[in-house]
Amino acid sequence: METSTAESTSRSKLTPQAQAPTVPTSFEELGVPKAVIENLLIKTLAAYPKSDILQLTKLLCINSHMIEELIAGLRKKSLVEVFQAASETFGQDHTGHVRYGLSESGGKEADVAFGKDAYLGPAPVSLVDYDEMVKAQDVRARVVTKEDVTEALSEVYGAERMIAVLGPAINSGRALLLYGDAGTGKTFVATRILNSLNTSVYIPYAVYAAGNIIKVFSPQHHKRAHCASENQSIIFKEQYDRRWVLSERPNIQVGGELTMDMLEVNHTEHNRVWMAPLQMMANNGIFIIDDLGRQPMPVDTLLNRWIVPMEYFFDHLSLPNGQQVTIPFILTLAFSSNLDPEKISDPAFLRRLGYKIQFYPLHEQEYRALWEDFAKSKGLSVGVGTFEELFHLHDQHDVAFTHVYQKTW
Repeated sequence: METSTAESTSRSKLTPQAQAPTVPTSFEELGVPKAVIENLLIKTLAAYPKSDILQLTKLLCINSHMIEELIAGLRKKSLVEVFQAASETFGQDHTGHVRYGLSESGGKEADVAFGKDAYLGPAPVSLVDYDEMVKAQDVRARVVTKEDVTEALSEVYGAERMIAVLGPAINSGRALLLYGDAGTGKTFVATRILNSLNTSVYIPYAVYAAGNIIKVFSPQHHKRAHCASENQSIIFKEQYDRRWVLSERPNIQVGGELTMDMLEVNHTEHNRVWMAPLQMMANNGIFIIDDLGRQPMPVDTLLNRWIVPMEYFFDHLSLPNGQQVTIPFILTLAFSSNLDPEKISDPAFLRRLGYKIQFYPLHEQEYRALWEDFAKSKGLSVGVGTFEELFHLHDQHDVAFTHVYQKTW
């Protein structure tokens, strides 16, 4: 379904909920061991040979003087070589553009570094800084009003009947259970819930935790906020730490393909880049587990995985090196199912869910409006007797008025 003009406009109005992270000016402020950044620089030089300071600064997203300090250290170890381009015009200053590349021993060092961790990209942020930022961007920090929810669901048929319960559900920050017949718009509405906040959030490219770099930002799961919202100032004090990406609130959905491995720090068979689990990528946003009961593991196993995070708003993750870290779990967790809630799990677990919201088929008037608006958008007219025949078919085959669609096409 294409994004409507109204939705695009609302995205351009997003404002950051938290104060922008300031630019670190020292390795102490960076919060990550210098050796980790040095290894990342070696890998970057292997992937982008003969790069200059400016290029390396943009790739690692840290200050140029820190890059220069690292380069100086690598040169003392004979891991980096200097390439200086000669001037093309006779008589010009022969101080060419200085670039850097790995020496033979530096290349071997890069191979070792890639063998341990294949991550390439901006320098990671510390787990402490990540924890503070996620808490500062808590969805519960700003009360959502009825008007906010009404505007967020203004393009959804039948939404008027759900606004009264959806507002308090969002404000609670508790897990939700959305249930009802297939086609009643459970997932469709859940994806628009956080639109009512009208705020953007900072998401790190990666987080350093207990000796591991965990990649968090993913173009597949995250959308950068409108460029007008980003500070493009050339004044250093007005810039923010580019290890963070200003994005729309995450909206991550997973269905019957969900496995327990996707909820732990993991990597693909072909790439040893450690990826954050889905719930970590969804922090400050919404994580929708669709088709609850269709996953390969038993429902109780899946639901029990969330007991501690739902109660205490943090999660424990096992890292590749065997250590365990605690990360914030500050998001809206929504389960969606067309099964009877009493048949999904035991009452004890259902009581832990903040809100259980039932979705119903459209009313006849709403269903008629859906058809009329859709026909109008396609330049069609509805003939006399069309709705009578349509409603007769629904009655004849005992089919409800399902499918909640967007009001603009």
